[in-house]
Amino acid sequence: MKILQVYRSAPSDDTKTLVEILNRDRDADSFDLNVDAPDYDQLVEKIFAADQTVCWW
Repeated sequence: MKILQVYRSAPSDDTKTLVEILNRDRDADSFDLNVDAPDYDQLVEKIFAADQTVCWW
């Protein structure tokens, strides 16, 4: 199963811990929206390639 972690802001320590738990035994990928110009085309491709997507605010 492939999981995508999408971050709207820099992850806190608690978020990092939860992400580690969710990523166990899975093919994991991530995408940061907290950059100057996020590549939304790449985000859409990653969403469709993943079986599960989690967004972190």
